[in-house]
Amino acid sequence: MKNYIILFIFFHLLIFPSIGQDSHLVYKVSNDSNDKVSYLFGTMHVMSEAHFFFPKKISRLLKNCEALCMEIKNIESQSIKPSLLFDQEKAIQDFCSKEQWDSLIRWAENDLYMSRENFETNFKFAKPFVLIQFMVNSKLPLIQKSHEKELEKVAKEFNIVTHGLETIDDQLNIFNQIPYPDQISLLMKQLNELETSLNDFKKMEDAYNFQDLDELCALSNDDMMKGLHEKLLVNRNLNWIPKMTKLMEKNSVFFAVGAAHLCSDDGLIELLKKKGYRVEGMKL
Repeated sequence: MKNYIILFIFFHLLIFPSIGQDSHLVYKVSNDSNDKVSYLFGTMHVMSEAHFFFPKKISRLLKNCEALCMEIKNIESQSIKPSLLFDQEKAIQDFCSKEQWDSLIRWAENDLYMSRENFETNFKFAKPFVLIQFMVNSKLPLIQKSHEKELEKVAKEFNIVTHGLETIDDQLNIFNQIPYPDQISLLMKQLNELETSLNDFKKMEDAYNFQDLDELCALSNDDMMKGLHEKLLVNRNLNWIPKMTKLMEKNSVFFAVGAAHLCSDDGLIELLKKKGYRVEGMKL
């Protein structure tokens, strides 16, 4: 289940319009304090294998660095505490209207092939965002690839040290800050938009393959998710900047984070510039 949950966080972070900055996926980062050159790469954490964009230049840039730093290191080997996914004191049904609950049952029967009894047994105390993740994953391509996994393979092959900006616990605890009624609203919104999810995903893939960060962010604009912008993006970006600058003091680092973290005035590009770094877009 751990990869499903992480997918929700990755897939739903592209939620705000861009500001018309240089529209690239990778940026050269440097300053006058040392001669170390680092790179900032905006990833799309899940792509279909058929449209996976991972040009050789990405591997070459990583090989020239002394460290790889992603949102979470060694994602495949991480485990998730059950308490982060389930709350035995809160039943989802208690926060749903009868119509909402019936629609979830129909979805479980049609998409998960689960009877009402099985669904209630397995998900009665699941946190709402867990169901959102299952919905998202059900509409993604069956054969997927990940930039993070590919980067870790390259780092392992060339003995490049890896770092993480946060942990899975950090990411999942974000949702503990969101009241259940708000999570239910997000859950029902996702359910109502299931039929358009795959088409939207394909548009995002196209924008990514054109290396058009502005278009990617614009496509991902979502009124419902804007209310979570501060928790999902702003606060995390601000937490990451001190860690990133410290790593760059002595090392050339290849940073790989979800592309959404690069956009807007409170994105990593602008925050690094405010810290005195030169951030220059590069074509892949």
